[in-house]
Amino acid sequence: MCKLGKAWELNREGMQACNNGEFDKAESNLKTAIQMSQCKSKKIHRATLHNNLAVVLQMSGKMEEAIHAYDLAIGFLNPGHKGQAALIERIESKREQLIQQLAA
Repeated sequence: MCKLGKAWELNREGMQACNNGEFDKAESNLKTAIQMSQCKSKKIHRATLHNNLAVVLQMSGKMEEAIHAYDLAIGFLNPGHKGQAALIERIESKREQLIQQLAA
């Protein structure tokens, strides 16, 4: 069942947990939010959730998982849309930095 309001609540709680260093809680909340948002949410919303998950994964040292989450976020965005194209560039930059860190 799609519960978008609850998904955004979990997103907020997850990012607050991340800010408090509670990465396991943050990851769990965001993964649940992503599952809840799949049926009716707009692609930009799903991209936001995956991007937030990527940030949490990156901060908790799960670099390969973070790269995958960034890839998923980018996949939901429209490069032909001016605002989303700029967002794609920012996410790709973060993704590339992680790849370089892993290669070093």
